[in-house]
Amino acid sequence: MTAVTAALVALFVLGLMALLALPRKARGLTPIPTPWPVDPGAVITPVAKYPYADIINRFAAKYGQPADLIAAVIKVESNFDPNAENLEDPGLDYDSSYGLMQVQLAVAQDFGKVKDYKHATAAEIAWLRAPENNVNCGTWNLDRWLDRYPFDVALHVENVGESGYNVYGRRNWPHVNKIKAAYDEYKNAG
Repeated sequence: MTAVTAALVALFVLGLMALLALPRKARGLTPIPTPWPVDPGAVITPVAKYPYADIINRFAAKYGQPADLIAAVIKVESNFDPNAENLEDPGLDYDSSYGLMQVQLAVAQDFGKVKDYKHATAAEIAWLRAPENNVNCGTWNLDRWLDRYPFDVALHVENVGESGYNVYGRRNWPHVNKIKAAYDEYKNAG
């Protein structure tokens, strides 16, 4: 490219940029109407990195855990579906896990919200399914394992329970790796 051609291209680009910087009306174009009234004093809330961010942030702060970690557990456990249900044995409700963090009834009993996990009422199961309650109980559960075990082991115990970890050992490491990958993804997303 010759110097003259480069100069002409540069002038064209600068002119185009100047033209585009003008309001539509000054360029002879009709302004684009907004589909809603604009409040000049409105505060623009940034888009959350993940669904249920307000609930996740609240309980992450309550238990002193990173919100991105809680979101990663939810992503892997339920893909942010509050109606997710894992029926380990369809004949035994107490062996199932529910909600965003796939919390078992035994965990909800330890948390003090279910009287007898083997005979949970419909109301107790409904309580556990509610996103706010599920994230509260699930984050409490994760926090107690993170207090007792190294990070990877705590994630494993959160998934299979303490007795499950003692029986099955390292069987579920692919699950742990999925949570760690999602956690890294959320942390790096800023």
